[in-house]
Amino acid sequence: MYLKLSENIITFRRKKGITQDELATFLGVTKASVSKWETKQSYPDILLLPQIASYFNVSIDELLGYEPQLSEEQIKKCYQDLATDFAKLPFDEVIAHSRELIKKYYSCYPLLIQIVVLWVNHYMLTNDKEKQITLLNDAIKLCNHILEGSSDMKLCSEASIMKSMVNLTLGNAKEVIEELQPLIELKHSINQSDILLIQAYQMIGDVAKSDLHSQITVYTHLLSLVEDSIGMLYFRVQDYDFCTTTIQRIEQIIHTYELENLHPNTTLKFHYQVAVFYCANNKIEKALQELSLFVQGTLKFIDHGLKLHGDHYFTRIEEWFEEFFLKKDAPRNDLVVLESIIPALEHTALSVLFDTEEYQSLKKKVERKIIERKGNGREA
Repeated sequence: MYLKLSENIITFRRKKGITQDELATFLGVTKASVSKWETKQSYPDILLLPQIASYFNVSIDELLGYEPQLSEEQIKKCYQDLATDFAKLPFDEVIAHSRELIKKYYSCYPLLIQIVVLWVNHYMLTNDKEKQITLLNDAIKLCNHILEGSSDMKLCSEASIMKSMVNLTLGNAKEVIEELQPLIELKHSINQSDILLIQAYQMIGDVAKSDLHSQITVYTHLLSLVEDSIGMLYFRVQDYDFCTTTIQRIEQIIHTYELENLHPNTTLKFHYQVAVFYCANNKIEKALQELSLFVQGTLKFIDHGLKLHGDHYFTRIEEWFEEFFLKKDAPRNDLVVLESIIPALEHTALSVLFDTEEYQSLKKKVERKIIERKGNGREA
């Protein structure tokens, strides 16, 4: 940890307009001692720090140059730097750096929740299962630390959700139920609050905010509908009639709201899960069609940039995105996203496709794109 004690003593002393002699006399030390502090040859006794801070009318943290909290922009830069590092540095090196940040800013809860998000988005980059499990368990510990120490309701809600995501990944279903059941019981009230807020803005004549929150409500419920349907396809994969009906209905919604362009990530997950469903039911041609949509859509998504955006219908939604931690940016580097497609394609759920020419062609397209991106990275 880098502290600026020496520099700060000089700065505060000059600002106060006093000499080293005067500061030494006040503290009851020699001028030589003050000189050594300012030239980093030695440091004041820890018991002198409160007296020095008081004399300069600053806190001890300010005197030391220690910043326990980071600004939103600083946190965003930390996240983006680490996410980029995952694409070019060894996994262990990036994780070690993130752990150093945790130790340095252990009370900066907004940073800690983003470290959790970072780990959850990148833990699969190591093939070492033991390291994966250790990292995910440490993510749970960080979430607990946030829940115990933070008074920010929004931050605590995020920590609770992230904790549940990690527990589910680890197979800890009971812990997820215990964490989320109380929140689900509030869901009806939360849905009502959306409508009440929209009506309240209309009542005071704030049409702009009423329109914005209307769009946010429709947008979030729309994405939730598709995401929840993906979950149903996964859990009811053997119920052919139910799943085909679900697929038809969601395809209509995707087409109607132009989700392929509006929110590619959600529709790509849908195509992948539909491909898995068709594989489970030995519908090879349909599975390949959906897998092709998944691969081609992902490559297009990456080429056009991994950013959230609105459209001609959701005309105000980008104002909301500006409130997000990463604003419109994706939580993972595009090369990391590309490299994550290969394990998805190699998943045993798609094994019936492995020997087909179409499957091999799709996999090669991804591999060529990865090589191309790595080449561009070296040139940059």
